[in-house]
Amino acid sequence: MVRRRVTMLLAVLIALSACSGQDIVIWPPAGSNTAPAGTVVALPDVLKLGESAEITGEKGHPLTVTPVGVYFYRGRVGDRTLPVEKWFAAVAIRVEGADRMPPDAVGQWFVRHGTRFFGTSSGNSDVAPWVGSTNAGMTPVAPGAPEVAIKTFDVPKGGGQLQWTSMEEPPVRWQLPGRTAGEGLDEVVTFMKNR
Repeated sequence: MVRRRVTMLLAVLIALSACSGQDIVIWPPAGSNTAPAGTVVALPDVLKLGESAEITGEKGHPLTVTPVGVYFYRGRVGDRTLPVEKWFAAVAIRVEGADRMPPDAVGQWFVRHGTRFFGTSSGNSDVAPWVGSTNAGMTPVAPGAPEVAIKTFDVPKGGGQLQWTSMEEPPVRWQLPGRTAGEGLDEVVTFMKNR
């Protein structure tokens, strides 16, 4: 009986979300110890490229993350690997604090296009031309010495929303521009020019 009520409540919440045009999320996920499972919260506003958010680092210390640039690459004849979807997207994320980015088991970066989510291992994103030649964000960050991490995605088109999702905190979203823009992509641009 309780299971039926919970299922019905979830169906109603999903229907209300679709009608209202506002995203909602059941937070936190089951198994999280931050609040009673099933708490319904509205997702925060979508941030712009260059706006910061605070997330929890690998060892539990706060990190300030700021997506500062995006580079789109479609591939060309002769490339060892082409995107499965249509474009490779390199997103430069400035990381500040005294910790390191959490591993994928704790939190993940995605690019969302409508109802589809593309992670850092979707399609051929993990073998894009610059992967292995750029900082993927797994090195510790020292206080006062921000690092720029490059996260790579295989996406169907430019734009979309960059999203950080973690078991420990509500998702954070940024709107990505539809074409290459911003800063922090020097490693990617240099690699692509010199290959």
